[in-house]
Amino acid sequence: MQVDASKKVYLIVHGQRNLIDMMKEKLSANFNKENMLPASLDKAGDIGDYVAMLWPPMAPTNIAVSQVVGPDEEGKSFGMGAWSAVKLKDVTTISLK
Repeated sequence: MQVDASKKVYLIVHGQRNLIDMMKEKLSANFNKENMLPASLDKAGDIGDYVAMLWPPMAPTNIAVSQVVGPDEEGKSFGMGAWSAVKLKDVTTISLK
């Protein structure tokens, strides 16, 4: 996977805070840990930033990594809060195992 490790990575854990450290460890192979931030419903990432989300939400087995590519002008995003206003491009999926 080729990513810009200097960009921010917003973490979505669906309330499963006990998995944050494992998630950061898995992502650290491709991203700088100091750029990993908790996602907020109030502000989405900027174009070029990444979002890493535990998936599926209730019994996660993977981390889905996407990149913010622009505003979602068509209204087709499925995110919540500010994330529903951005268009994401799937980058990769990383196993939690």
